[in-house]
Amino acid sequence: MSVARGLPPGADYRKTVKRLVLGILGAVLGLLGLGLMSAGAVLLSLFGTDGQAEIPIGAVTSQSGRAVVVTDFEISSDAPLPVDEQWFDLRLEVQGQEPLFVGVAPKADSLEYLQGVRYELVTGIDSSADTFNQTTIPGERVPEAPGTQAFWTDQAAGRDVSVAWPVTNSDTTLVVMNEDGSRVVDGDVSVLAKVSWAGTAAIGMVIAGLVLLVVAIVVLVLAFRSGSTQSQYPTGA
Repeated sequence: MSVARGLPPGADYRKTVKRLVLGILGAVLGLLGLGLMSAGAVLLSLFGTDGQAEIPIGAVTSQSGRAVVVTDFEISSDAPLPVDEQWFDLRLEVQGQEPLFVGVAPKADSLEYLQGVRYELVTGIDSSADTFNQTTIPGERVPEAPGTQAFWTDQAAGRDVSVAWPVTNSDTTLVVMNEDGSRVVDGDVSVLAKVSWAGTAAIGMVIAGLVLLVVAIVVLVLAFRSGSTQSQYPTGA
């Protein structure tokens, strides 16, 4: 006569614990994978594979003045997020229907150059309307051509140009003019932010997230099989 042996004491308990542990591990790995993929996708949407993001700021215009001056626009090294010029490159792009002169200079130098000249001084940004709040500084003097001045820290001329904006606490101004210093200035300003490592990091996060998802699926399959497979024991006489 043969008798079937039962499961060893505690076998069901150990199997349940194993299944639970594998299930939790798979879920955690899956959430981490989804998180990494989502973060990578956000970085890619913001900076692309080249690590550069373009953020439109607004239109600068002066119908009667000879310049538009944007001042007190500052990226501070005391910001909550660490800012280091070695990895963070910031530029301002200006586009216009007509060729423009765009220059970056210390505030004192640019305002001295425009002393007695009629221009628009930007006092704030209306983000809801994508426009600058401006006040008119009166004057009648005709300035020398801006491109002949030596105080600019960066300058460019054309219909679509960009200039380097310093990541610093110093007082810096952006001056937008016609190349000959004539009246009626019109242009659109955007911020070009480039983080050299952003594209590579984003791609790496997406790949790492995908790998974690695959591992999570494997672990969850093992957890499912662990709960569904019955241990077989030989029968004795």
